[in-house]
Amino acid sequence: MKLKIVNGYLNCFIASFLLLSVACSKDEPKDGSIDLGYDFYPIDSGWVRVYQVDSIAFDDNSQTIDTFQFILKENTEGKIKGQNLDGYQIVNRLVQTDSNQITHIRSSIFLMKTQNNLQRIEDNVCVVKLVFPIGNTTSWNGNMLNNLGRRTFTMQNIGKPFVNGDTIFNNCITVQEALTNNLVEEILVKSIYCKGLGLVDFTNNYINTQQTGKSGYKIHQQLKYYYRP
Repeated sequence: MKLKIVNGYLNCFIASFLLLSVACSKDEPKDGSIDLGYDFYPIDSGWVRVYQVDSIAFDDNSQTIDTFQFILKENTEGKIKGQNLDGYQIVNRLVQTDSNQITHIRSSIFLMKTQNNLQRIEDNVCVVKLVFPIGNTTSWNGNMLNNLGRRTFTMQNIGKPFVNGDTIFNNCITVQEALTNNLVEEILVKSIYCKGLGLVDFTNNYINTQQTGKSGYKIHQQLKYYYRP
């Protein structure tokens, strides 16, 4: 079992690592002869990823701007049986604010890796986050498994490094999930995955420009450290 610290960051979550029981299930599918890119998001039971999340909320009615910071901890548990989620891995999430050091439970997400894609369910919506083999298809409909309408995901910067502060993640891919920039809206949703680690950076910006000012939000999620079996 290994503990990796990103940017030298470590907080009180490390105490929970000493009590973590590591399950023996491994990612599927695997191919011993051809690298299809499944390691761009490991979902083995026992993975723990800890992120720093910074957000800004714009309110055009009150003309206020609020900022929030918190720590997001994601624990990958075993596979689910029943509830129409057979085969999905459950990822339990905990949130801790810097101000009170109290940990709160956040809604879980569910992940499934097939031979063709990586599926993520959040708030009962299934989105195809990656397609395999990596690089074979550079655009796809992320909403192909839900009824929300087409949403084009585009894979970029395949195999390129990504710099997070003073840490360089080698062999990454960028998935642009949404991009709009006009006089009315500024939208950017982007995920960056590192081979062997998974999600290392996530941006979710939605700004609506009104005559009275901006409304919407900007969210940035950065991997700070991780723990794996």
